[in-house]
Parts: sequence; C-alpha cells; structure tokens
Amino acid sequence: MIIIENNDEKTKVKVLSVFSFGEIPVEYDMSTFPQPENIKGKTYELYYDKETKKLYYKYIDVPKTDIETLQEENEKLKIALTDQDENIMLIMLEMGGN
Repeated sequence: MIIIENNDEKTKVKVLSVFSFGEIPVEYDMSTFPQPENIKGKTYELYYDKETKKLYYKYIDVPKTDIETLQEENEKLKIALTDQDENIMLIMLEMGGN
C-alpha cells in the first residue's frame, strides 16, 4: 500500500494505491476491501484509519464541465419559458381572449 500522511488528522492516511507481490502475505484481508459507491458528480479517495485499522472512502465533488453547466442553464431556461407561456395564456384567458 502506498500511503500519504494526513497532517490534519494524525490517525488517518490517504491510500494512493494497493498492490500485492504474488504470494507475499499481506496484513490486510483483501476480501473485506471496501468498494466505492458510484455517486454522480463525485469522485472518491481511499483512506486508512490507523486507530480502527479500517479502510474507507471520502467522496469529493467533481467540478462540472462546461457542457454540464450549459445543459443545466438550458434546462432552467426551458422551464422559465414554459412558465412564461403559461402566464401569458392565463392573462389572455382573464382578458377574454383566445
């Protein structure tokens, strides 16, 4: 395991990679190795807690791409236009127009 010490939390370290050398025994039971969740808009980093001797994931927000930002803005504009059209229709009905 390649780890990086965490200056903020002395009992936890970030795990950069996990590997084994063939049949060399490892202290950590790989069958209990946690699997990360697939959370939209987030990535994960593996950490090891020295006190509990457990691995866990921290989830970090991934910055949106320009395309994702434009798609969100486009959806908001579509909703605004739909609301505007509905309001115009209501005003026309109140005024007695078709």
